[in-house]
Order: sequence, then C-alpha cells, then structure tokens
Amino acid sequence: MFERLKSIFRSDDFVPSSAVFPSIDSEKIANEMKLEEQGKARGKENQPASDAKEFDHVETGIIERIEEIRRRGLENFETNRRVYNERLARAGYATKEVDIAAGTARGNFGAHVQSGQAAIEPYRDRLAASYRWRTRYRERNLLEYPAKEFEGWIKVFSLAIVLIVIEAGINAYLFSQGNEFGLLGGLLAAVIVSVVNVGCSAMLGYLTRYINKRNWFLKLGGLAFVLIWLAFAATMNLGVAHFRDGLEAGTPWRAAAEAAVPGLLESPLKLASIESWLLVGIGLLISTLAFRKGWHTDDPYPGYGRVERSLEDARNAYASALDATLETLAVQRDEAISELRDASEQVRQGIAEAIDTLFGHSALGAHLRSFLDQCDVKVAHLLAVYRDANRSTRTQAAPKSFDKPFKFPAFKAAPVDMSRRESAEAEAAKVTASVEAAVRDIFDQFEAARLAFDVTRVVQGDAPDLRKAS
Repeated sequence: MFERLKSIFRSDDFVPSSAVFPSIDSEKIANEMKLEEQGKARGKENQPASDAKEFDHVETGIIERIEEIRRRGLENFETNRRVYNERLARAGYATKEVDIAAGTARGNFGAHVQSGQAAIEPYRDRLAASYRWRTRYRERNLLEYPAKEFEGWIKVFSLAIVLIVIEAGINAYLFSQGNEFGLLGGLLAAVIVSVVNVGCSAMLGYLTRYINKRNWFLKLGGLAFVLIWLAFAATMNLGVAHFRDGLEAGTPWRAAAEAAVPGLLESPLKLASIESWLLVGIGLLISTLAFRKGWHTDDPYPGYGRVERSLEDARNAYASALDATLETLAVQRDEAISELRDASEQVRQGIAEAIDTLFGHSALGAHLRSFLDQCDVKVAHLLAVYRDANRSTRTQAAPKSFDKPFKFPAFKAAPVDMSRRESAEAEAAKVTASVEAAVRDIFDQFEAARLAFDVTRVVQGDAPDLRKAS
C-alpha cells in the first residue's frame, strides 16, 4: 500500500529531488582522464606553447566531459517539467490512496494491539487470580497488614553460618581437650554441636509460627513446638556443659561423652565450674537467636508470605510481559506512523515540488541552479588540476590560455502553466489532514492499550477489553 502510494509521483522517469541531476565526481574524472599525468607529461614538453591563447585538446576534453553531464542533467530537468502537469492531475488520486493507507495503518495497529492483549492474557489472568486469592486469604484470616518481605534463603543461611562460627569458635578449644585429633578434632566436634543447636532451633522457630494461626489445633501445634524448643535448648546445652565438665576433670574424650547424658539425667543443674555455666548461657543465647531468626524468616502468619510472594511473582511476570508488549507496540506504532508520514511527505513533496517548479521557486529549481553552478565549479577544478600539473614541470612560461576561465552559457527555463496550483495545494492539505488524523488514532489506540494493560486496573478487575473496544 505505501509503496504504491509513493510510486504515484515516481512514474514517467520522475525523481522529485536532486537525483534528477547526475553527480559530478571530479576526482574520478581526473583519474579517468589522467589529468595530472597528462599535465606533467605535456609540461615537460612545454606544451601547450607559451603563446597559445586557446584551450588545448586536454582542456577541451575536460569541458566536453562536463558538458555531457550538464546536458544530461538539463534533459532530465526538461523531461520532469513536461510531466509535471500530468503528475498534478494525479493529486486527487493520491489523496484517496493516502486515505486508504491511513485506514489500513489504523486497522493493522489495532490488530497488533489485540495480538498484544492475547499474548499477555495468561499473565493478566494469573495476576488477577493471585490478587483475588490474596484478598480472600486476608479476609478469611483477618489479616490487615502487608506480609513481611521474605529476605531470601541466602540471608537466612548466612546468619546461621555466622551463629555456627561464633559458637564453634568459642567451643573449639574446649572440645580439643582429650580429643585424639587435637584442636582439629575439637573444632569438628564444636561445629557439629553448633550446627545441631542452630539448625534445630531455627527449624523449631519456623514451625512455632503456627501459634499465630486462627485454627486452635494449629495453635496448639505451634505451642507444642515452643515447648519442644525450650526442652531441646536446655537439654542440648546442659548436656554439652556436662560433657565439658568431664573433659575438664581429665576424663578421656569418649568416656566424657558417654558420661554426659547420665550426668545430665542425674543432676542436670550440677555443673563443676562457672565456665560450664557460661557455655550453657552462650549456647542458649545462640539457640534463642537462631529460634528468633527461624520465627522471622517469613511472615509470622504461616502461608501468608507464600500468598504474598505468589502475587508479587504474578505482578512481576505481568509487568515483564507488559513491558515487552508495550515496547513491541511502540515500535509498531512508530513504524506505522513513520510510514504514513513518509508516504504523506512523498505525496506532498511531489505536489509541492511540481507546483514550485512551475513557478520557478521549487527545490527542483534550486537543485538546477546548484547543478549548473557545480558544472562551472567542476570544470574550473579539473582545468586547475591539469594546469597546475603542467606548470610544475614546465621550463618555459605557461601560456596565457591557462589564465583563461571557462563558464557554460546561462540556462533559462521556459514559462510554465500556472493553472493547477490551487487544486494541487488543496489536495496536499487533504493528504496532511488525513495522515495526521490517522496518527492521532494510532496514538489513541496505544494509549488505550497502555491504560487497559495497567497493573492496578488489572488487579482491580476494571480493565476494558480492547477486543470489544476496537
């Protein structure tokens, strides 16, 4: 459609630009005619003679070469002028073609909008469903606050590792006493104890969140996990302290490990030294911190964080799909508008240049003057190349003909018919109005699509259906 529209003013060998006139590559011509070589060769022979008053055959050849290009340009100019009247008669047809092209562009962009809506429909459905699920979950569980943001497992494990390192570092030297592997064995044992203490406390803290559930059965389960943690923390750390007392008393490693549990059961609070009580305190502190971290790993209300993350994932997926769709639509919008305006410009330029040329004020007339001036400039340049090369090798004075400039005769265009100016200008105005209306419609469709795809409107369920709108 656009190519056919653009071709209206390209028939009859018409080119509405400076391409009417052939280009003049002076460097190429100088190389082809070997002007420097000829100039130097003839200069060595002192040719042309110092008394020569007319152009020699090389200079004449230069003039003839440019004159041939000039003649072709003038023939093209006259040919274009002759067909302008016929081209002006096609202005009305061009306006109709623009209207058709504009309607086609609007329809095609509307189809692209519908395709974009179809592409993101699954993401929109998932987002809307996730939002409704989150809303019902809040209402069912009487939740009014936003879910706590999940910090990520990397941060959770990083803190766990820090707690393990701290506790293991404190216990490593103590556990190395009586260990046949020395400090390395003590460090390994301390790490194992710390991993169990931190890991179990964090897991129990995570499960204890069920105490916040509205279901009484789940609340009791959460309370049970609190009691289990208290029992675990006390038993674990008192047992380790009894094990330390055994090592400090000189009991071999294996024997101290075997005696720790009976000693704990027999007299759990009977510890031999303040260091053992400090060990219990440190272990309980680490266990409490791990328990608290487990509690705060996710939202305190079990399941709420997962619901919130599901909505966030759906929102991010929809936003990514939306960005891609709007970016594609923007490219398609810009391409459609660019083609419309390009076609409009082609038609308007064809009409305007035809009109302007008829009155001698067109860009084509300006190109003609520029071309004619260029012909004179190129002749002068090529003559200078030849003459300078000739002078550089002469032993005698250069001829006076070398000071003789050359210019082609002036060209005057014939009078033209002025009767069709007003109708052609009116058609050009119609072309502009039709294209601008189509451009506005395309922008309106894009804006309607952007608003329809808006995340807030999707989750609230009031986004319009563009398929019905278009």
